[in-house]
Amino acid sequence: MRNIFLMATCACLFGFAAPMPSTQLLARIKNGPEVIAIVHWGPNTYLEREWGYGDASPAIVNPSKFNADQIASACKAGGIGGIVFVAKHHDGFCLWPTKTTEYNISKSPFRGGKGDCVKEMETACRRAGLKFGIYISPWDRNNADYGTPKYVETYHAQYRELCGGAYGEIFEAWFDGANGGDGYYGGARERRRIPNGYYRYDGLAKMLLELQPGITLMGIGDFSWPGNEAGVIRPNTSHSDASRFRMFEADFPLRRRWFYDARHKGMSKNGDTLAKIYFTSVGRGGTMNIGIAPNKDGILDEEDCEKLRTFGQIKAELFANEIKDAGSRFNIVELREDLSCGEQMHEWSLVADGKTVAAGRFIGAKRLVTFLEPLAARALEISVPSDLRKFVSVKRYFAPPELLKKIGVADAAADTDTAKKMRAGAISN
Repeated sequence: MRNIFLMATCACLFGFAAPMPSTQLLARIKNGPEVIAIVHWGPNTYLEREWGYGDASPAIVNPSKFNADQIASACKAGGIGGIVFVAKHHDGFCLWPTKTTEYNISKSPFRGGKGDCVKEMETACRRAGLKFGIYISPWDRNNADYGTPKYVETYHAQYRELCGGAYGEIFEAWFDGANGGDGYYGGARERRRIPNGYYRYDGLAKMLLELQPGITLMGIGDFSWPGNEAGVIRPNTSHSDASRFRMFEADFPLRRRWFYDARHKGMSKNGDTLAKIYFTSVGRGGTMNIGIAPNKDGILDEEDCEKLRTFGQIKAELFANEIKDAGSRFNIVELREDLSCGEQMHEWSLVADGKTVAAGRFIGAKRLVTFLEPLAARALEISVPSDLRKFVSVKRYFAPPELLKKIGVADAAADTDTAKKMRAGAISN
């Protein structure tokens, strides 16, 4: 009823009804987090591969130093506000003692067969002041029932186990387009394809919102994929179409790949590159999602901790000095749009002392405009239709100019092989 009322209000004010964010997404936009992490760890870590076939022995999952607090603390130092934990990847191995399959952490040596990695990560996130979310792969290369209606019941039951209250409040459930292929499938070792609608996402989304009223949904609801795994949202991109509003969630791995591979030592993205991605994701109205990969010991390499820590320091430095006095120098402008009536801005410009210094189309949750040469305008105005000005807020910041220049020339993130396959149609999303 609330959304219907708001849509009617928008139609009265502006003559059209713009698609609106869900109440859950509006709360997320207001309260954060805008930078999150997704943690990949499990059998693939020990196999040094991205996608397990589903036949790995649980015995290989035996970290000597698994420390969820270390992982959460490193994320916190990086300015990350929430962690999505990969509770099950495509190999089907569940990192909690689920009742839905024998292929789970209780069959490994971890904690003497009494371990629960999901619970340890959830508890560590609470201690660090981070929000906690989950990903359960829809594709399961281990399960003999994959491709049948029985597996879909299993898949929904796994979400029910993790979102039913035993693991506290879940801020985000993450979904992708893993839609079948070759796999172990209980020993069949064959290729399986699934029809459209197989996972019954509509029913799953309804269940999740009943279990977790504040949850946001990536892939099947509030957030969508921007088309790459390099952390880039295209400039001047709208976050809504004719029927719905969905923010882009720009995900990318901190290392070369999503799972840890010792061969990629020394290749983690540095603080300047992470800051650059912040501007091409959060700065273009979306969410930034950093892929974190603990090693075989179950902790983050110090290299990764250092890169995250540096990013956190850079981000803090960029926005430490808000400028409120007319005539003072600034080199970052932050625009925000009130999205309670949907995305209304389709053209804007910044006018400094009567001169247009920047322009664009959409604003959305946040739009960051940078100037390599600082401005010192006495008057800075946002030029939009007069009846929309109340929906836009403007802030100015002065960051060290050399820091902005370093970020500007930093290496861009390379896209992943997975994203390339998705664009080629080998994998759907």
